[in-house]
Amino acid sequence: MPVVAWIAMQASTLPVRRAPTPTPTPAPSGGFDWSKVHPDPAAIGPDADLFYKLANAALFLGIVAALCGLLGGAIAFGVGPIFGAHMISDRGKSMMWKAGLVALVVGSGTSTIAWLLVQ
Repeated sequence: MPVVAWIAMQASTLPVRRAPTPTPTPAPSGGFDWSKVHPDPAAIGPDADLFYKLANAALFLGIVAALCGLLGGAIAFGVGPIFGAHMISDRGKSMMWKAGLVALVVGSGTSTIAWLLVQ
Protein backbone atom coordinates (compact mmCIF):
# COMPACT_ATOMS: atom_id res chain seq x y z
CA MET A 1 0.00 0.00 0.00
CA PRO A 2 2.70 2.59 0.73
CA VAL A 3 4.01 2.12 -2.83
CA VAL A 4 0.61 2.97 -4.29
CA ALA A 5 0.37 6.08 -2.11
CA TRP A 6 3.89 7.14 -3.13
CA ILE A 7 3.01 6.71 -6.86
CA ALA A 8 -0.20 8.73 -6.43
CA MET A 9 1.72 11.51 -4.68
CA GLN A 10 4.40 11.57 -7.40
CA ALA A 11 1.75 11.63 -10.14
CA SER A 12 -0.02 14.60 -8.57
CA THR A 13 3.16 16.69 -8.58
CA LEU A 14 3.91 16.18 -12.29
CA PRO A 15 3.44 19.26 -14.44
CA VAL A 16 0.18 19.36 -16.36
CA ARG A 17 0.59 19.19 -20.13
CA ARG A 18 -1.58 21.65 -21.98
CA ALA A 19 -2.35 21.72 -25.66
CA PRO A 20 -0.23 24.27 -27.52
CA THR A 21 -1.96 27.38 -28.76
CA PRO A 22 -2.77 27.17 -32.46
CA THR A 23 -0.65 29.20 -34.81
CA PRO A 24 -1.76 31.24 -36.62
CA THR A 25 -4.69 32.28 -34.50
CA PRO A 26 -7.92 31.95 -36.51
CA ALA A 27 -9.52 35.27 -37.35
CA PRO A 28 -12.98 35.85 -35.90
CA SER A 29 -15.65 35.49 -38.54
CA GLY A 30 -19.00 37.21 -38.86
CA GLY A 31 -20.91 34.00 -38.16
CA PHE A 32 -22.50 31.31 -40.26
CA ASP A 33 -23.14 32.15 -43.90
CA TRP A 34 -26.81 31.28 -44.37
CA SER A 35 -26.78 32.34 -48.02
CA LYS A 36 -24.91 29.14 -48.92
CA VAL A 37 -27.54 26.87 -47.35
CA HIS A 38 -30.25 25.84 -49.78
CA PRO A 39 -31.67 22.56 -51.04
CA ASP A 40 -30.21 21.29 -54.27
CA PRO A 41 -32.56 19.14 -56.37
CA ALA A 42 -29.59 17.88 -58.39
CA ALA A 43 -28.05 16.41 -55.23
CA ILE A 44 -30.88 13.90 -54.90
CA GLY A 45 -29.39 11.96 -57.76
CA PRO A 46 -30.76 10.44 -60.92
CA ASP A 47 -34.07 9.56 -59.21
CA ALA A 48 -35.04 13.19 -58.53
CA ASP A 49 -38.00 12.80 -60.86
CA LEU A 50 -39.30 9.95 -58.68
CA PHE A 51 -39.41 12.30 -55.67
CA TYR A 52 -41.54 14.80 -57.58
CA LYS A 53 -43.87 12.04 -58.82
CA LEU A 54 -44.39 10.84 -55.24
CA ALA A 55 -45.00 14.40 -54.03
CA ASN A 56 -47.55 15.04 -56.79
CA ALA A 57 -49.31 11.73 -56.02
CA ALA A 58 -49.54 12.65 -52.33
CA LEU A 59 -50.87 16.07 -53.32
CA PHE A 60 -53.54 14.50 -55.53
CA LEU A 61 -54.63 12.02 -52.85
CA GLY A 62 -54.72 14.77 -50.23
CA ILE A 63 -56.87 17.04 -52.35
CA VAL A 64 -59.25 14.18 -53.21
CA ALA A 65 -59.57 13.29 -49.51
CA ALA A 66 -60.19 16.94 -48.57
CA LEU A 67 -62.84 17.33 -51.27
CA CYS A 68 -64.57 14.12 -50.12
CA GLY A 69 -64.59 15.46 -46.56
CA LEU A 70 -65.97 18.76 -47.77
CA LEU A 71 -68.69 17.02 -49.77
CA GLY A 72 -69.60 14.72 -46.86
CA GLY A 73 -69.78 17.68 -44.49
CA ALA A 74 -71.99 19.61 -46.89
CA ILE A 75 -74.36 16.65 -47.21
CA ALA A 76 -74.54 16.21 -43.42
CA PHE A 77 -75.02 19.94 -42.94
CA GLY A 78 -77.84 20.06 -45.48
CA VAL A 79 -79.63 16.82 -44.61
CA GLY A 80 -79.39 17.11 -40.82
CA PRO A 81 -82.11 19.74 -40.29
CA ILE A 82 -84.49 17.95 -42.69
CA PHE A 83 -84.58 14.89 -40.43
CA GLY A 84 -84.37 16.88 -37.19
CA ALA A 85 -80.79 15.80 -36.48
CA HIS A 86 -79.24 19.12 -35.53
CA MET A 87 -76.19 17.43 -33.97
CA ILE A 88 -75.34 15.86 -37.33
CA SER A 89 -75.83 19.23 -38.98
CA ASP A 90 -73.38 20.86 -36.52
CA ARG A 91 -70.86 18.07 -37.05
CA GLY A 92 -71.23 18.46 -40.81
CA LYS A 93 -70.51 22.18 -40.51
CA SER A 94 -67.36 21.55 -38.45
CA MET A 95 -66.39 18.80 -40.92
CA MET A 96 -66.60 21.31 -43.77
CA TRP A 97 -64.34 23.76 -41.89
CA LYS A 98 -61.77 21.05 -41.16
CA ALA A 99 -61.82 19.74 -44.73
CA GLY A 100 -61.41 23.27 -46.08
CA LEU A 101 -58.37 23.86 -43.86
CA VAL A 102 -56.87 20.51 -44.84
CA ALA A 103 -57.38 21.40 -48.51
CA LEU A 104 -55.54 24.71 -47.96
CA VAL A 105 -52.64 23.04 -46.14
CA VAL A 106 -52.30 20.22 -48.68
CA GLY A 107 -52.67 22.54 -51.64
CA SER A 108 -50.08 24.98 -50.38
CA GLY A 109 -47.54 22.22 -49.67
CA THR A 110 -46.14 22.09 -53.18
CA SER A 111 -46.05 25.88 -53.40
CA THR A 112 -44.11 25.99 -50.14
CA ILE A 113 -41.64 23.35 -51.33
CA ALA A 114 -41.19 25.14 -54.65
CA TRP A 115 -40.57 28.41 -52.81
CA LEU A 116 -37.97 26.73 -50.56
CA LEU A 117 -36.18 25.22 -53.56
CA VAL A 118 -35.93 28.62 -55.23
CA GLN A 119 -34.48 30.31 -52.15
